[in-house]
Amino acid sequence: MTIPRIHVIVAMVLAIILLTACELPASTPPPPVSTIDAPMATLQSELGIIATQTAAAQGEPVDQPTQPPTEGEPGVPTPEDSATEPVAEPTFTPAVSTPLPVSSPTPGIPTTYQLQDGEHPYCIARRFDVDQTELLNLNGLGPDARPEIGFVLQIPQTGNPFVGSRSLREHPTTYTVSAGDTIYAIACLFGAVSPEAIAEANGLSSPYTLTPGQVINIP
Repeated sequence: MTIPRIHVIVAMVLAIILLTACELPASTPPPPVSTIDAPMATLQSELGIIATQTAAAQGEPVDQPTQPPTEGEPGVPTPEDSATEPVAEPTFTPAVSTPLPVSSPTPGIPTTYQLQDGEHPYCIARRFDVDQTELLNLNGLGPDARPEIGFVLQIPQTGNPFVGSRSLREHPTTYTVSAGDTIYAIACLFGAVSPEAIAEANGLSSPYTLTPGQVINIP
């Protein structure tokens, strides 16, 4: 039976170590265990190489030292790749303000009206067929308020009609002008008729001059 070469080398190393220990004087302490002389280190290195070759020859797996990955290999990023890789910036969505709803003017009804000679809020509420309470509240007026000529009324745009009868006198008919009458005051006497409609029915033009005793048509 052939003794493996590795066993022979190991036996030789052990024999050398024993002979060296015997030759040391009694007063000389043994060298520290952790210190390895250069010849011993070289011998151990050779023994390691021989052991690896022997294991490979016998078909046993040999552990290979793990080498750190090298830059440039597949899957290993390089400094250039890290520097040129784009960085996604956060996206900011500006806040969008929602406009407040604006009431649209009711067809045929103005948003404001300037009072003329002989007119008052209830007269205008009847003429434009708007809720009289809403008209007064919108303008901060009381039921008995008589704003002066030129006062600008805010006209409600809710679409709510006048509460009650709009026509104070039956028409179409005729009317005899009295002293101090204006076409605006006469329109207020009938309620649901505009001064412009009366002027058109009588062929009048601004400033709508009337003469006492004049008979005019009320459409």
